Amino acid sequence: MRYRGFGRAVARVNNPQSIFQQAHGTDDGVRAAVRDVHAPSPRTAADCENAALALMDDAAPIVWSGEYATWSDFLPGNASDIFPGDQLKVNVPSRSLPFQAIVSEVQIELRDLADDHSIYKIVFEDSRVGSLAFTFQQGHAAPPVNLTEMTVAEVGSKFLSALKSAEVTAVTSTTTTIDAGTAPPGGGGIEVRWSDAGWGAGNDRNLVGRFSTRSFTVPRLDRTQSYYLRQYDNSAPPKYSRYTAALHVDYPL
Repeated sequence: MRYRGFGRAVARVNNPQSIFQQAHGTDDGVRAAVRDVHAPSPRTAADCENAALALMDDAAPIVWSGEYATWSDFLPGNASDIFPGDQLKVNVPSRSLPFQAIVSEVQIELRDLADDHSIYKIVFEDSRVGSLAFTFQQGHAAPPVNLTEMTVAEVGSKFLSALKSAEVTAVTSTTTTIDAGTAPPGGGGIEVRWSDAGWGAGNDRNLVGRFSTRSFTVPRLDRTQSYYLRQYDNSAPPKYSRYTAALHVDYPL
């Protein structure tokens, strides 16, 4: 499943085990979906990954819904009233059916005004029903490009943390000294580029350098100079930070 949000908040997650179980004959087992989420709006690609996990998890088990009618005197849990959005614990032993549901609709029929007796019809469904969890954007948007595909097991571990504490510690007319804010991973390093593009060992066109220490010195070519940093490890292929740290220098030569 590929879960797509607004802007650059995108993710592509697949489940190899489920794909294998679905595969049969000429059927390769792949089932795919693209979702443009309207609400809640995803803020980051990590939000999209977690949402993709939730959507795939919710698609696997049985989704329950139902309705229940009772007099107001016998509302579940001796409640004085019940509203849409309330949680309801449902237990139907004959169906081996214990689950937690959300009330989606309440209909009230007045039967005895003098003694304030009513019949409540409660419509409920469990939290895996899509309409309760996400609102999807209608229509088809242009598909996202350059997505990093990952498996369910890789979610949360595919990228290294960003260098949020990186800072410039010294400036001369020809050099800039940078403290990355954290020691690079063992066998890995800090990659510095002139622009936020081309990350990876296969591209040296805008590369400033790769450094295996927390503090290092890089060239300074102009009064105003920007540096872009990500850390990487020694895996194959190496993992990089998901987000780039940007440092800007504006200082007389």
